[in-house]
Amino acid sequence: MATAKEAAMSFEAVKVSMRQDGKGSYITLALHPNQVPLDLFAAPAGSRFGCALVHIDENEEPVKGRDAEEGDKAMASAGMLCRNLRFQQWIHREGLALDISEDGAIAALRQHCGITSRTELKTNREARKIFLDLAKQFQTAKL
Repeated sequence: MATAKEAAMSFEAVKVSMRQDGKGSYITLALHPNQVPLDLFAAPAGSRFGCALVHIDENEEPVKGRDAEEGDKAMASAGMLCRNLRFQQWIHREGLALDISEDGAIAALRQHCGITSRTELKTNREARKIFLDLAKQFQTAKL
């Protein structure tokens, strides 16, 4: 059995349009005729594909989107906060952490946000919002 990387079709495309309805989101991509993989032509309508898209700029460099940037910042902020003694003390006083330690703060943060790892803040928008609300409460708390 082939791995996803071995079976992948690679091509460049331009986003033409996007729309949504009750069944899902529909993205229209334009491919140069010389770039369309033959296996894509041969696949019947209704075939499922695993997709990975990378936005590239005019210099062929990857472009990180706003959502990805916000996720990276939240993850980094969570790491810094959990190492912060004042945050550790505050989250313990709030009754979220069992003890005053980095590990206690990490466990409390994961529990509070409903995640198993702080890296989930990169992609889980709801958990990210919960984390940002918690961080704001800490920042505005009278310590």
